This record gives sequence, C-alpha cells and structure tokens, in this order.
Amino acid sequence: MKTPRILTVAALFAWMSHALPSYAQSFTLSGYSPVLNLTDAFSTSESYVTINNNTNSDKIITIQRTINTLASGHMEFFCFGTGSTAACYPPGTDFSGGNDTLPANSSTSSFKGTIEPFGVYGYTSIHYRFFDTNNPSDSVGVDLAWNFTTSIGENQNQFGISNPRLNPADAFTTLSYNLQADQSTDRLVVYNMLGSVVRTLDIPGRNGVLVLTTADLESGMYILTYQNQGKTKDSCRLVVAHR
Repeated sequence: MKTPRILTVAALFAWMSHALPSYAQSFTLSGYSPVLNLTDAFSTSESYVTINNNTNSDKIITIQRTINTLASGHMEFFCFGTGSTAACYPPGTDFSGGNDTLPANSSTSSFKGTIEPFGVYGYTSIHYRFFDTNNPSDSVGVDLAWNFTTSIGENQNQFGISNPRLNPADAFTTLSYNLQADQSTDRLVVYNMLGSVVRTLDIPGRNGVLVLTTADLESGMYILTYQNQGKTKDSCRLVVAHR
C-alpha cells in the first residue's frame, strides 16, 4: 500500500507560488490629503493626487469617478493631464477619455478633483479609481473628501457673480452667483472681441451656478457681462483654448 504524501505548510506555499499566476499592481498613489477641512465656502477647492507607474511599460490610464456623498449645492468635476493632453471633465462625468499615457517608471501630479461649494457649507466625498485602460482589473483607488464648516454668526452674504472658474476654458467653465434679488431680467451675455453676442444665459433665482459650454466657441478672448434690465453691472474676460 502506497503511503500518501503529506506536504508541510512551507512546501504547500512554495508549490502555490509556482502553480498559481501572480498579479502585480502597476499603480500607487501618493501626495494627497484624504480630507480637506475648509472654512471658505465661496472659493474653489482642489485636491491633488500623484499617480505612480511602477512598471517598465507605458500605461494608458482611465479614471472612474464615483460620488460617495455630494452636499446639496456643491458641484464636482475632475481634471487630468498636462500640456496638450490636459482635460477637465464636466460635472457628472463618470469616466475620463482613457487616452492619457503615463510613461514607465514615472509619476504625475496632474490629477485634481475640484469642488465648487457656491457658499454652501457641508461635506462631500468622492471616490476616484485609476486603472490600466487595457487591463481594467489593474487599478488603485482613493476617497477624497471636502469638509466645509463655519462658525455661528459668520457672514455669508457675499453678493455678486464670480469670475469663471476654468480660465482658460476648453469644454466648459462655471460661474457662481449670489444676488440680492431674483429678477427675470438677469442675464450673462458673452461677447467676442468684435462686440458680437455669441451666447446668452438666463440667471435663475438669487443664487446658484451657471455652466457655460465653450466647446463650440472658437479659441480666443471673450467678454462675459452680467446684465440687469439691459444694463451691464459687471464684466470679466474669458479665454477659450481648445486642446
């Protein structure tokens, strides 16, 4: 009768290490703050992440955005890339374009998650996952949070309309507004440098956010004016520069 072979624990693990395939994670993340505690709810807040490619091969990266919790009144978007490949994705975008290359054994800090609080104090948390476009199972993720808090009695009555948040703008830009009255004549009017009106947006309510689409505008300089009853109350410049 043949005696059965008994493997020791060490021998079993040695056998498994040769018999089973191994998977190495290509990316690690660094240089980020998991939670930003902020007291200014009227300014844009950006959270940066450094992405490290730990392999000997170039990697094409796709980013997935998942909202854990979004405070009512907050707007989120994210940007990735540098130079001609830089792109900011509009609010509500779940995936990046998937065509950003990170060279072998290199790092980039060109990712940023952005929150526009628009004067609203609250807590927003978003999960970002970075994965190899050609191998989605090879990924790494991180939760980034923004905590806007204020003390009782702090003055929040800052009236007016903001400058465009993304300037230069490629696909879009945003402006927030907090007005003393809700008037149906409030408009944001966009002029080109020849003085022609190229876009008009109604400003609904006393406060909120405007999303100005610029993807179909030609690259160049524009003048944005806030108008009430046909009279210009404020103006600023916007540069449109397409990738």
